[in-house]
Amino acid sequence: MSRPTLLAALALAYTPLLFATEPGPAPTISQGMKDKPFPHISWRSEDGDASLDIGGALRANYRYEDWDSSINRPARWLFDTFRLDVQGRYERFSVDAGYWFQDRNKRAVDRAYLGYRFDERSDLQVGAPARPFGLLPYPQFGWSYHIPFFLGFGVNTGTGLKYGYKDSDWDFQAAYYPRMLPSSIRYAPEVGRYADLKDNAIPALHGRQDNEKRDQVNLRLARSFQAGDWHNELGASLAASRLYNATTDNNGSFWAAGAHGVFKNGPWTISTQAIRYEYDPKNPSGVSDDAVLMGGNGLTPAFLIAAKGSIGGLNVGYDVATPWLGPVKKVKLYNDYSRLWKDKRGWDDSQMYTAGIQFFALPVMVWLDFTWARNANPWGGAENGTGWTSTTSSGSNDWYFRTNLNIGYYF
Repeated sequence: MSRPTLLAALALAYTPLLFATEPGPAPTISQGMKDKPFPHISWRSEDGDASLDIGGALRANYRYEDWDSSINRPARWLFDTFRLDVQGRYERFSVDAGYWFQDRNKRAVDRAYLGYRFDERSDLQVGAPARPFGLLPYPQFGWSYHIPFFLGFGVNTGTGLKYGYKDSDWDFQAAYYPRMLPSSIRYAPEVGRYADLKDNAIPALHGRQDNEKRDQVNLRLARSFQAGDWHNELGASLAASRLYNATTDNNGSFWAAGAHGVFKNGPWTISTQAIRYEYDPKNPSGVSDDAVLMGGNGLTPAFLIAAKGSIGGLNVGYDVATPWLGPVKKVKLYNDYSRLWKDKRGWDDSQMYTAGIQFFALPVMVWLDFTWARNANPWGGAENGTGWTSTTSSGSNDWYFRTNLNIGYYF
């Protein structure tokens, strides 16, 4: 039995470069700040009105990929990230920032803002707060990000301000971002100009792409409720912006609308979302309006995506308490599936599926992902370079497999 086949079998037993590197999620840790291990720094004032916490994570990957151009054949260990998290508070004011030192000497910011708390239910964040849209904080359970992330609908940040209101039933967020985060420190991909992404783009394919978002508005409303033994959340999101083209000096438009749901019952968690998005660029003559350029900090090369499409996702997780496993107190079994339907006739769908298991042994956390992807650029390398658009590459419509073991120490 081949290694990919064996690993796939193991994954299913547990569950009811080039284009292959991407940031993985930073999980919500249930430890209290004061309980976190070395080298975490924690300070509290005597009256409790001020505090400062400095923590982070150190992570590594062990990865195997089954396509010919992969640099991870045979499987090998790779540095993933060293992350610093800074959180502080003084009376009603707060600060929160996450800075990543990533593989290949890349840097990223997943959030960085000053906050002001009006009362126990509402606050304002100014700087680079996360953009509210769809499933939060991540669009999947596994370490491997899925289609919403690569198309700009997961863990995305802009420079601007965000207002939030949250009580036991309602969660409302409204945000305004005059500009997107600079490409050199983006954690998640976003529409960008070739001039900003040229170090990780292909001149012949991307050289005339000159669009960027400006004045984006995000709205997200979610309602929590109980239905029998199920704890549920249903929500809707909207986003819209100008799509400025620096070559024509004209404004196109972007909009997206989404609906999501999260359903929990005992050890089960089911999350799902649907997203409709449209980019209407005002390109110069000779540049197709059917695709726009996306890019981040260069950890993953820049890529074109379909200008109009619909995204669907379904994730199923199951928690198992494991007191008999010593330091491993819990494991999560998960299945993540996402799909992109493109409006352009003849452009085939993109799909991703991940089966995996997560081990909670705080301060150590481990993910073991087995992911299959079809017409999804990060899987398939150069053979699948048109996966998010026309699917005309040599490996288009083939399924590619990757397994990734991520081990992290969180402090």
